Amino acid sequence: MHRTSRLRTSLLSFAAALAAAMTAAAPASAAPASAPASAADVGPIVVHLTGMGSGPQNIAAAAAQDHLARQAAELGFNGSQCRVTDGPVFQHVTGNYYNAMIKATCNGDPAVSTPTRTLNRLIGPNGEHISTVWNVPPGYRVEGSLGQLYTSPREGTVPLYHCVVRRDNFLSGDVKCEGQTYVSRLGWFYPGQPADVGSAPLMRCMVGKQREFFESNATNCEGQASGGQLGWIFTG
Repeated sequence: MHRTSRLRTSLLSFAAALAAAMTAAAPASAAPASAPASAADVGPIVVHLTGMGSGPQNIAAAAAQDHLARQAAELGFNGSQCRVTDGPVFQHVTGNYYNAMIKATCNGDPAVSTPTRTLNRLIGPNGEHISTVWNVPPGYRVEGSLGQLYTSPREGTVPLYHCVVRRDNFLSGDVKCEGQTYVSRLGWFYPGQPADVGSAPLMRCMVGKQREFFESNATNCEGQASGGQLGWIFTG
């Protein structure tokens, strides 16, 4: 009972912080995250969240705000680490019924209670892929797990990053995203096969005429084109 009450209080406090940010200033566009100047630096965590809600306008907005707060809390972010970047935006359905959407960006290291996070491969409505430890964007679903990333450095590990090129998502061990657009740090993985822990290959693969990137544990890239091996991911 006490744990539930504390969680509810935390969510209410977070939602209040989001509401204050919405009323204190007009929504601002999220600034793109830029990679640190040195490849030796560790890039930041930047997570984009979308809250959704339905009902009469005021209820839909509150539900979207609550959905946003719950996602942030589940990932370990507090209210001071997140800011609203858009919304609430309403879509009229019928009568007094609306769908509401609120977007926010969370920055900084979230509180974590586990040593690892699952790296999931997601697939979108048009077959595009994203591999991430963070939230599932609207329209995407989890296609499967690729293994576990450490939430803090371990001996022999390096950071793994989410990057984008021409709206195509890919992973890289390079903080400069190989000259492309930086999105976020995901965690730590092994550049070489570790001798003392379970691990699986983490491959960069490409599918289709457009060579859309996706990640796989299969060294043959599940029958698709290979872009090389990124490293090794912890499997327990």
